[in-house]
Amino acid sequence: MDRLERAVRHMPVLAGIRRAAGADRPLRGHRLALCGPLTVERALQATTLVDLGADAAWCASGAETAEDVAELARRAGVPVHGWRAGSVRDRRRAARDVLRSWPRGPTLVLDEDAVLLTALHQECADLPVPLLALETMRGGVEALVRLGPLRLPVIHGGEWFGRDLVDGPHGTAQSLVGTIAAVSGRMVAGKVFVVAGYGRVGSGVAARARGLGARVVVTEVSATRALLAALDGFDVLPMASAASIGDVFCTVTGVPKVIRRSHLLAMHSGAVLVNGGHLPWEIDLDALYDMTVRWPRSPCGVEILRLSDGTELHLIAGGHPAHLVAGAGTAAEVADVTLASQVLALRLVLPEAATLSPGIHPLPPAIDENVATALATAMGIEFTAGERGAERFWAARRGLPRPHHNGLEDL
Repeated sequence: MDRLERAVRHMPVLAGIRRAAGADRPLRGHRLALCGPLTVERALQATTLVDLGADAAWCASGAETAEDVAELARRAGVPVHGWRAGSVRDRRRAARDVLRSWPRGPTLVLDEDAVLLTALHQECADLPVPLLALETMRGGVEALVRLGPLRLPVIHGGEWFGRDLVDGPHGTAQSLVGTIAAVSGRMVAGKVFVVAGYGRVGSGVAARARGLGARVVVTEVSATRALLAALDGFDVLPMASAASIGDVFCTVTGVPKVIRRSHLLAMHSGAVLVNGGHLPWEIDLDALYDMTVRWPRSPCGVEILRLSDGTELHLIAGGHPAHLVAGAGTAAEVADVTLASQVLALRLVLPEAATLSPGIHPLPPAIDENVATALATAMGIEFTAGERGAERFWAARRGLPRPHHNGLEDL
């Protein structure tokens, strides 16, 4: 059984979308530009979009892009531009190549970190305006806000049930803690496990590390999230204080240089450094490598960096997202929820795209219910379908905050 076939068996929501479409090809005639790391789960998403009728081209990005999966996508009829661990310049060139795959450009865009959308507003601004775009990352939406007036409607895909309540606290968190244990070769129990950031991923990492017997310390810059961490039973300290006591440091903030030179100097020999954020900037790698005098032989996935005073710091995955580069990545069942939400967003919003003004728009709430229902059914979870009293209650009180998971949003 190849990797794509194995993913198919564990991604029931995408499978349900393909079954529901049947012979109907709702994206027929549309040209779809995609961007993101090409994992086997995303390859299945791309083939689903092709099955729905789209003519797709992919801008591969990120150190987690797998070349064998890129070849699978090409064989399925999805051209792939870019390659694993390409530079920023390489990614921009790949974005231009994807957008110009068709003489009149794409009609739909599924973007990550605003790579394609930025190019559409800059070097590819001569192309016709697509009908609709979806940006999957909160950081990408922030980049679009800074970009200025947009030429087209963009759905904000960074906030929805799949990402907030499943992908972050369960999928990414599980994968991160498992990768740390496997790649570092350490026992988690009894270690001081420092989690930087108590958002949706950080709260899940902290819970799983504690479940394995670690003493968990949370660092935060937000008073509300620091309070939540404390109420959940975790120690909360500034990184300046945690640096000298931690055995494992896992950053999940989305913020650059959460771990800086002064923190690195305070760490004891053998400390493990892990980035779980989307970009390789949460650990100050320039400072770390500048402090390093030599690299002893390192096991797969780990750099053992020896400093001038003899301290050895263990860096997993070179500071890239550890669970994606050194680990197995997010479980297929979890990726299924997020990727299916993106497919449904394109499919369900497209008929209304002409009525949307240029700018950023929220994801339709009905998509959350559709995806949650499909996943719950696939998992054999029984619930009382059709009783909508709670939904009606909150719909009547739209100005009030609705209860949600303690993880809150990402930083």
